[in-house]
Amino acid sequence: MTVSAFTIDSTTALPRPPDRARVTVQAWPGAAAAASRPSIAAIVTSLHARTGKTLLARVLADYFLLAGDRPVLFDTDTTERTLHNWFPDDTLLADLTETRDQMLVFDTMVARSSKARIVDVSHYAYKRFFKVMQESHFAAEARVRNVEPIIFYIADRNPDAYEEALALRERFGDCTFALVENAFVGRVKDATRRSPGYRAMMDHDLRISIPPLDLGIAEALDDPAVSLSDIMSRPLSRDADEHPAGLSFEEQTDVRRWLVHLFREIHRAARAVEGRAATLAPAG
Repeated sequence: MTVSAFTIDSTTALPRPPDRARVTVQAWPGAAAAASRPSIAAIVTSLHARTGKTLLARVLADYFLLAGDRPVLFDTDTTERTLHNWFPDDTLLADLTETRDQMLVFDTMVARSSKARIVDVSHYAYKRFFKVMQESHFAAEARVRNVEPIIFYIADRNPDAYEEALALRERFGDCTFALVENAFVGRVKDATRRSPGYRAMMDHDLRISIPPLDLGIAEALDDPAVSLSDIMSRPLSRDADEHPAGLSFEEQTDVRRWLVHLFREIHRAARAVEGRAATLAPAG
């Protein structure tokens, strides 16, 4: 399969299966922007379930929203639809067992546009997604259109998670690769620490950490009506009439501190993407 070379403008809705969310990609600003920083195609994934993958996709979306960019999102878990529930107007559900949905995801991810794109790759879709990504030469196609892919891979406590991280990094050496370690999944097993994959990935240059957060606060943030962007952008006051998600002043402070850490990590990853794009840009 070859990724098609179409461009989506601000007035054209993406092709989609019936009854799915309408998502549009903003027009590319023009030839003068060709030398500007690339747009980011973020792929958030994990070999196993319950690693915080969708949470990271959500934080990425809020990072871009707060920066003034409304990203296009894909949720490949058509059962739980967690990312879609958080961003129903900006998320397209994609069943990657269907060829048309595969084409929609990759055609949109590669489209020439200034918008960021984020795909939340469920563990069910993991093998199929990366098979299509490899066969379509996605990274090369994207780079021609000033789109830079980055893989955010979340490891867990098990040896196979790090072995897969190493294999995925080598398989997609043409993509920026961020190893994500989530405090929520617990301490890495001793057997994992002794594994070749873990030892190799500990020397990886782009590692991102998701710090711990109080379980009660984390459960409050699971509510689809709660916006992380709103928590970050509204004035923080002990005397406010309303508190987002029912969080106390101290709990909001904890959430903001947690988000600031993650936003700094994401910013560092974004700079790594830009640095890679600069090194690959043709001379002159």
